Amino acid sequence: MKNVNQTGNVNNDVMDRLVAFITTTTYASLPAEIITLAKQAMIDTLGVSIAGWREDAVQKMIAVYGEQAGNASLFAQAKKTSEENAALINGTATHVLDYDDASAGVIIHPSAPILAAITPVAERLQSSGQDVITAYAIGTEVMIRIGEIMGVQHYRLGWHATDTLGTVGAASACAYLEHLNDEQCAHAIAIAASMSGGLQKNFGSMTKPLHVGLAASHGIQAVKLAHAGFTGNTNIFKDRGFFLAYGGMTEQDVIAKQATLQFGSPYDLLTSLAVKKFPCCFATHRFIHGMQLLKTQHNLTLDDIEAIVLHAQSRSLLPLVHHRPKTGLQGKFSAQYTVLAALVDEQVTLTSFTDEQVQRPHLQQSFEKVSVHVLEEPETPVEGLLPVTLHIHARGEVYELSVPIAPGSVELPLSADEHREKWVSCLHYYAPDVPASQFSQRYDDGMALETIARFSDWLQAVHDAVETPLLKH
Repeated sequence: MKNVNQTGNVNNDVMDRLVAFITTTTYASLPAEIITLAKQAMIDTLGVSIAGWREDAVQKMIAVYGEQAGNASLFAQAKKTSEENAALINGTATHVLDYDDASAGVIIHPSAPILAAITPVAERLQSSGQDVITAYAIGTEVMIRIGEIMGVQHYRLGWHATDTLGTVGAASACAYLEHLNDEQCAHAIAIAASMSGGLQKNFGSMTKPLHVGLAASHGIQAVKLAHAGFTGNTNIFKDRGFFLAYGGMTEQDVIAKQATLQFGSPYDLLTSLAVKKFPCCFATHRFIHGMQLLKTQHNLTLDDIEAIVLHAQSRSLLPLVHHRPKTGLQGKFSAQYTVLAALVDEQVTLTSFTDEQVQRPHLQQSFEKVSVHVLEEPETPVEGLLPVTLHIHARGEVYELSVPIAPGSVELPLSADEHREKWVSCLHYYAPDVPASQFSQRYDDGMALETIARFSDWLQAVHDAVETPLLKH
């Protein structure tokens, strides 16, 4: 590939920088902070995937795609299939509970497609813990930086950015593990760009988590094709390419936005990753947090409520498409249900999102008390998200609260104990009869992942702990 400074092709500079990032990044070059964050994020993502394993969507995926012969393991079942199908099934499981982490700046779930993609590849290659950490750092960074160029318009157009950006990120991570050369990397990215997809219209259905599986599987396929000499147009980020198709951007838009594009200097996850405290769409978390605070401060009950008025800017409301949900899946994408669940239930947990819980008559009858309004955007654009506000009309009073940050965000991170508790609760949800101490030990092992010669050994230990002989041969 020619360098941008030699050709003057500004758009192609995105590809040049991306390829250089994949091929030159090493474990030794990673900041200590990103290593710690990567381990926490991968542990968290594996945990939520195991918690979601018995969900109907995952079981249907296994029924359709789990029978193909192969050597790649599933996350929570003693079955092997092809690498692509393992990524498809495992990826769906990582997102089926909508409990996986998020990056609010570009409205994506970064860890889910990357972990699902690199796991079967790392298993085949017997990759070390250090290799997997590096691949994770590369894949998530590519997702976010490409998403930053596209901006929120990509999401407003109806694309599920976790799929569109995740496919490119997954290909980048797998290209690193496979040690592709510069030319092969560029073709892999070009192929992956044409495999991207995913529509927000499917939020609240089984197809939303499928998007993660598709991104992971397509990333693996793109790298395998490129490794075999299959080609794509390496000018895929040029005009009439990826940015125009998915974001409506002109060449001039890209020139302006990519001028300061840098991968890994610093890593965006250090300032954007949010690890979810609640198992539902991240756009609901500030509403939940605010309601929990108001409930505690004023001893509120559902019987006290006359009206609940929620305000947020439009981009924060885009995923919340279900106003009167009937199923657990729909409830995860409902401001109305989640704020009422935060009021009624002691905690908002995995058990808050069964169909039966969402269909509770007293909550269904209360949806009409909850209204959601779009905040007027300031004339001068602001960095980051505006706070959401809650106005609770109860007992003839109005209780108000502004909530700028959700728990689990960089500014309000989960503690080490909360990370561990979430991991243990997820595995206990899947295997309730196993002592929590076994799960806690596997968490400690994961936090020492860089010392493990084979990443698959840690996965084996995790599944031994939940009495699932996943990786036994």
